[in-house]
Amino acid sequence: MRALVCLMLLAVPASAVVPAVAHAQPGPTDKTKTAKRYVDAGLAAQNSGDYDTAIQLYTKAYELVPHPVLLFNMAQAHRLAGHIPQALALYARYLAAAPNGAQAKTARDLVAEIEAVQAEEARKLDDARKAEVARKAEQARIAEEARHAEAARKLEASRKAEQARQDRERESGVSAPPATVSPVGTSQVTGTSEHTDPAPGRNARLAGIAVAAAGGVSLVIGIGFAVHGQSLSAEVEKQYDPAKVDAGHRANTVAAVGLAGGTLLVAGGAALYWWGYQQGRGAERLAIAPLVSDRVAGLVLSGSL
Repeated sequence: MRALVCLMLLAVPASAVVPAVAHAQPGPTDKTKTAKRYVDAGLAAQNSGDYDTAIQLYTKAYELVPHPVLLFNMAQAHRLAGHIPQALALYARYLAAAPNGAQAKTARDLVAEIEAVQAEEARKLDDARKAEVARKAEQARIAEEARHAEAARKLEASRKAEQARQDRERESGVSAPPATVSPVGTSQVTGTSEHTDPAPGRNARLAGIAVAAAGGVSLVIGIGFAVHGQSLSAEVEKQYDPAKVDAGHRANTVAAVGLAGGTLLVAGGAALYWWGYQQGRGAERLAIAPLVSDRVAGLVLSGSL
């Protein structure tokens, strides 16, 4: 159909197509015939898949005979060559020059088709970007949960070890050896000593401080990425940049994870520190030892009631 259109164009008399040019520049060379040769060669090149050569030949023909149909031919060659922006621009020029031309409906249909394809590709790219952001956020969430689980496991192991140590100390205090008694009947307790924890709950308090410090670091990182994300958002508002949009999404995701994780760690560290502090308050214990002699029998108490 394109070949037929071009042949119909070139069958029009030269005086009807370019009367001004023919009168302005008379000469032996018939511009219409030369343009027809360019168009014939361009169609042959286009049919063989040599779209770049076809574009050059159509352009030369248009320079000699600036007919709207040649704009359509150039648009077609650019589209087939994959030069979509150039094709859209030439379709628009053709429709502006010949809105009711023979190829106007075809041009409009092709423009609508190209724009629909571009919109679909843009949607797919946006979906892929969102999926990638969601994937990275999920990976960050899983990693954060793993860190929290590991911290909880270590905390529980530390608590059990501390409880076992305290149980051993209590058992040792109850089973202390009996005191010796002087021959005259006056009792004197010797060799008994209260075995107390020099710093009850100290490990729990240190662990609480470490966990809270890690939470503070996470909060600082989250705040930093939040500020960075706001900066990127301000730049994108001035000039759209897909790379900066992606960077802004990543910064916001890291900021959200950092702030949430930091808050949880600080709260957990404070609770752990308070638990250790409560252990330290009950540091003093009551030691009991039996007292037996030929005159006296009873129990010896030491410690603070």
